[in-house]
This record gives sequence, C-alpha cells and structure tokens, in this order.
Amino acid sequence: MAENFTFTHWVIFNVILAVLLVLDLKILTRNSREVSMRQAAWLTAFWWGVATVCGIWIFSAGSTEQGVNYATAFVVEKALSVDNLFVFLVIFTYFGLPDGARLRALFYGIIGALIARAIFIAIGLSIISAFSWALFVLGAFLVYTGYKIAFLGDTEVDPGQNPVVRVFRKVMPVTDQYHGHDFFTRLPSGAKAATPFLLVIIALGTTDIIFAIDSIPTVFGITKDPFVVWTSNAMAVLGLRPLFFLLSGLVQIFRFLQYGLALVLVLIGIKMVLEEAAHTFEFHLPAVTESPFLSLAVISTIFTFAIVLSKVFPSSTEDDPHAVASK
Repeated sequence: MAENFTFTHWVIFNVILAVLLVLDLKILTRNSREVSMRQAAWLTAFWWGVATVCGIWIFSAGSTEQGVNYATAFVVEKALSVDNLFVFLVIFTYFGLPDGARLRALFYGIIGALIARAIFIAIGLSIISAFSWALFVLGAFLVYTGYKIAFLGDTEVDPGQNPVVRVFRKVMPVTDQYHGHDFFTRLPSGAKAATPFLLVIIALGTTDIIFAIDSIPTVFGITKDPFVVWTSNAMAVLGLRPLFFLLSGLVQIFRFLQYGLALVLVLIGIKMVLEEAAHTFEFHLPAVTESPFLSLAVISTIFTFAIVLSKVFPSSTEDDPHAVASK
C-alpha cells in the first residue's frame, strides 16, 4: 500500500536539493575549467550515490512500490537526459562558448531543467486529475516519441533559428565577445548590451522546456505519485554537469541507447493506454503487469542490453573527436 508523503517530506527534500545545488556550484566544480574524465567519472558516481540514498529514503519513508517506481523513473529520466546533454553541446559549439564558461552555463541549464520539470509536473498532475482521458493522449504521445527516436532520428538543432533567441537579438544589442559569466556589458558608446553568454542561457532555457514536454509524460507512465515524480526527476537532473564531460569521452557507449530508449518509451506508452483503458472500460489486466518490479527489471534489461550491444558493435566514428558535436 502506497504511503502519502507529507508536507514535511516535501520540505526536507527540497531543502536538501537546494543544498546540493549550492554544493555543486561552490565546492564540487568551483573552478572555471574543463572537468577531466577522471573527475567527471568520480562526480558522476557521487551523484548516482546521492540518488541511491534518496531512493533508500523513499523505500523506508514510503513503500516498496514507491521505492521501485522511483528507481524505474530515475533510470528512464537519466537516459532521457543524455539527449538533453547532446543538444547542450550543439548550443555551446554554435555560440563558441569558451571551455571555461561551460560549467557555469551547465549549472544554469540544470536550474532551468528543474524549474521546467516542476512546472510541467504540476500542470500534468492537474490535467490528469481533471481529465482522465488525458492519459490516452500522453500514452499515444510516448509511443510516437519512441517511434520518432528509433526511425526518424534526431531533429537537427540550429540554435541560431531558436525563435526566442532571434526575438531577443531584435530587441537587445548583443556583443561579439564574451565577458566571463556576465550577462550584460557596456558598449564603447555607453549603451548596455547583452553578451553571447546570455544567448547561450536563453537557448538552454528553451531547450529545457522542450525536453520537459517529452520527459514528464514518460514518468507519468511509471507513477502518478507527485513526490516520486518530482524526486526522480530532480535526482536525474542533478549531476548532469560531470556527466556532460564524461559523455564527451565515452559517447560510443551510447550508440544503441537511442533504440533502447525508444523501446522503453513505446512500452511505457502502451502500458499507460492499457491501464487507463482497463479503468475506463472496466476490464482486468494480468496482475503481473501492475508489478513495479517487472517494470524496473524490463527497463534495466533493455538499457543494459543496449549498452552491451554498443560495446560489442562500436560505432565506426568512435575515434572521431568530432563525433559528439555531430550527434
């Protein structure tokens, strides 16, 4: 039986989340420089450890079902965040963001991802509560998204065509030079102008919104418990900064991950539609389909197989240093 998390649980988690964000910014990656592969690996392991501790807390404070759903949602959301990081890299490359500024830009990107997810979780839960048929739409959307990832490939990203960035350029002068992490500077004439760093942050913010639209329906297909939805999303987003630099060196591992992710999204979408259909039309699904352990086992197996397959059949471009940028 699922336990309801209290207001106290929400306060405790969000306070700890704020502390972790400060820890990440001020201590773990306080130097404005590239993170080495070794450091990125250690930091990634640290954030996975933090997510594991959070999962143990949910197991103990809630129920086994909530704990397993948290683990399942976390794994799926972490996989989805990989695509997010690749788009971040395209944005950095397009705007010529200096290596030393990438850590700070990634931090703002993570903040934007958390805000976007919080907003869409609240909206999504409200819609589901008011209109149960929305689950049919979300399920169909996940199936289509999985199909698109597997057969249509990634949509080419052109940050210069970002409508928000284009509008901003029209209403505010933008300099050609970066000024550290500053958003604004002064022109020789004394007029105030934005820096390219601000354009990077704007592009990251709009990207965060787009990925939240894809991400939140996925986790609703796993659980509709608001506390589990939020904690799994927040923990998946934390630690994206070191993971960004780790992926830059290990991108070949994820050659087949997109196909594994596509299959997971299709299965979650079908499960969501079938569960809502069973509720609406009053028929029963096999009891095994309701097991959170089965969902976790299937999803973990798919991702593990995709990574192993990628190592057995590595990409012919894995030695190309530009492979990531072209992703």
